[in-house]
Amino acid sequence: MSLESSILSLCNRVEAMAPRSRAGVSIASVDRTHLARAIFPSLPTTFQSSIRDLAMGAPYFGACTAAMDGNAIITSQDLTKEDRFDERFVEVCILHGIRSLQSRPVHGRGKHPIGTFVMGYAQPADLRDFDVTLMEFAADAAGVLLQKHLDGELG
Repeated sequence: MSLESSILSLCNRVEAMAPRSRAGVSIASVDRTHLARAIFPSLPTTFQSSIRDLAMGAPYFGACTAAMDGNAIITSQDLTKEDRFDERFVEVCILHGIRSLQSRPVHGRGKHPIGTFVMGYAQPADLRDFDVTLMEFAADAAGVLLQKHLDGELG
């Protein structure tokens, strides 16, 4: 099984448990200097390509680089009211049907994040919409998948 198909399966299951959500995984470069890849199965590939290769470090272009670099959960209940991220990131999200999101760091064996698990909604969301248990599970599962990929066990 490939990394892409494993993440697709994980995201499909999460979306089934969180109606109207869109789930995805962003992946850090091996040297953790940039976002190397993003897999959001329910969004057009234009979304994924628009956030690929974003640099880590402040000022943060978007939520995933902020979550990975700061090793912190980043939540935006309404991106139209957001001032932490570049306006181009907000525009890309809204153009692709994401108005609210949560980006949660994903860990492998090390203490530094190797990616993020992301859940987004087309409308503003309450914090309760980002089910803590589901998000923790999904981030842990994504961490296992990414670590197996780094170890060469998953294509």
